[in-house]
Order: sequence, then structure tokens, then C-alpha cells
Amino acid sequence: MFRGALTAVGVAALVAVAGFAGAVGPAATNAQQADGPTIDVAASGQAQADPDRAILRVAVVATGDDANAVRERLGANASRLRAALAENGVPDDRVRTVAYTVDRRYDRETTTDRPRGFEGVHAFEVTLANVSRAGEIVDVAVTNGADRVDSVELTLSPDRRRAVRAGALRDAMANARSDAEVLAESAGLSIAGVHTVSTGDASVQPFRTEAFDADAGGEAATDIDAGPVTVSAQVAVTYNGTDA
Repeated sequence: MFRGALTAVGVAALVAVAGFAGAVGPAATNAQQADGPTIDVAASGQAQADPDRAILRVAVVATGDDANAVRERLGANASRLRAALAENGVPDDRVRTVAYTVDRRYDRETTTDRPRGFEGVHAFEVTLANVSRAGEIVDVAVTNGADRVDSVELTLSPDRRRAVRAGALRDAMANARSDAEVLAESAGLSIAGVHTVSTGDASVQPFRTEAFDADAGGEAATDIDAGPVTVSAQVAVTYNGTDA
């Protein structure tokens, strides 16, 4: 049975920049014209939450001199893998094929690229609602047909992502207001209210592992170590200004 420590490599969290652009002008330039001066600000914000979804990407690999033999070996090991996942509580609809190839291999060390048989890959994506089972299911996969673990991603479910994004937007709006107040004071203005506000898509920073090959050695169970997932959002706000 494969055993080994697997530490999640956190993608560097986005640092909220409280107002990465700003401008003060005599009038708004958008379609809905404002009376008097305006303060235009762009700002970002962020919020964090513990992951509530794990996405494992594993692959069955087979090699041989005959393409049909490689295909049959792939099928046998893929069936074994799916059966083991089902026996360990992973529903079939949480396991899907993401790639399937059977290609001729070549000896690249020669000038003639001499054929060296065939290689087949059947890659799967496994989605877990229980993040704490990620390491356990990695062990199940690599002891039941999976030859490669391409990645383990700890992220947020759609509902959780929406809730955390709302927090990131609130943070962005607070940062925009803070920047606008500094700009208004510097220009001898006071903020009279919001004229327009807009936002774009949020960015999510999940935790991901590095890919590794399955290994039959070792004693320790696979351990997935992770921190919070960061969601960042941006806003563009135009404030109405009045003379201070």
C-alpha cells in the first residue's frame, strides 16, 4: 500500500490593495452624468474561509507493445479504482473522466525517434464534500489502480464561495470609501454619496498539492495539510463630491 506524507502547497494569497487606482474630476464620465465634482476609486478586498471541498485528480497509466493490451489494462485498473472508491463512500457521480489517451511512445534519444510501444492514461477527477477525507481517498486510489496523483485541490463549494465573496466585496467597499475620503480631503472636497458602483468576477485562491507518482513503499498514511482559502474581489466606485 502506498503511504507517504503529502503537504498542500498554498498558492500565495492575494494581498488586498486598499485602492489601487483613484481620480478626482470635475464631472463623471459615465453615461449617467453627475452634477458637480466626483471622486472615482477602484479598490480590492478579501475574505477567507476554511475549504469545504476537495478535488483530487488521479490517473491510471499503462504501457506495452500492443495498443489493445494497453487499453485492456487501463480498463481493468480503472474499473478496480472506481469500485474501491465506491466501497469507501465516494458516489459514482463524484468521479468523472477528465482525460483518456492511448499514444505511441518514441525513443527521443535517437535521431530517428524509434517507436517504443504504447502508453495509455485514464485520468479521473474525484470531488469530496468532506475535506478531511482527502488523504484517505488518495491512499485508496493509489492502492487500487491509480499510478499517479496529479493534484489535490482544497477549495470552496459554490454556495460557500458566494458567501465568502460577499465578505470580500464588503471589504473592498470599505477600502474604496477610505481611499475616497483621502482623495476628497486632498482636493478640498467632501463625499456626498455614491453615484455609481460596479464589480467584476471574484478570484479564488485554493490550496493545491504538487503532482507525485504513486509509490508502494512507506508506512505513514497520506496527510493533507492546508490553510484557509482566500477570495478576492474588486470594485469601482464613483462618489459625488461637494465643496468642503
